[in-house]
Amino acid sequence: MPQHYFIGIKIPSTFEEQIVEFKKTYKLDAAYKVIPHIEDLHVTLLYLGTIEEQHLLIMKKCLSEIAADHSSFSIYIDGLSYFGPSSSPRVVYLSVRESAELLPLQRKIEFTVAKQLDMPVSERFTPHVTIAKKRKTMDQVMIQKESFTAIEVSVHSFSLFTIHMEKSPKYEAIETFQLH
Repeated sequence: MPQHYFIGIKIPSTFEEQIVEFKKTYKLDAAYKVIPHIEDLHVTLLYLGTIEEQHLLIMKKCLSEIAADHSSFSIYIDGLSYFGPSSSPRVVYLSVRESAELLPLQRKIEFTVAKQLDMPVSERFTPHVTIAKKRKTMDQVMIQKESFTAIEVSVHSFSLFTIHMEKSPKYEAIETFQLH
């Protein structure tokens, strides 16, 4: 099976309490096939899919240069939200407040990598931390958007991850790029 990759920011497990509460309140385990392991929490900056080995080396060099041009910053996780209709969301996630530093970093990564890999560029980016995805039932699951006191997450790096579908946790950082 070919390796799949993405670029993301690892999120600390300090959100476990909120996630456990949301899982109980909304019975997420019963409604969704994928409930990410607490060690797999992240904000995806760019999903890459499969990449040939020779492209990985070029991309790592580009990502290292991007990291050198960006300073550390903070993001704030402040609520529960979803993609799709409230009665049957496709993805349930912790929302990440808009950040003046996060969007330029994401855009620079996407444009640079897209150019290197001849990929299309998307103008859509909703920073989030997935806590449930891939519905396993057609029953309604009424999710309410909720806010909570924002929790600060310091961002000192981003990583290139590979995905091990058969393992848990399933995301492995194969290289981490330190911000300055």
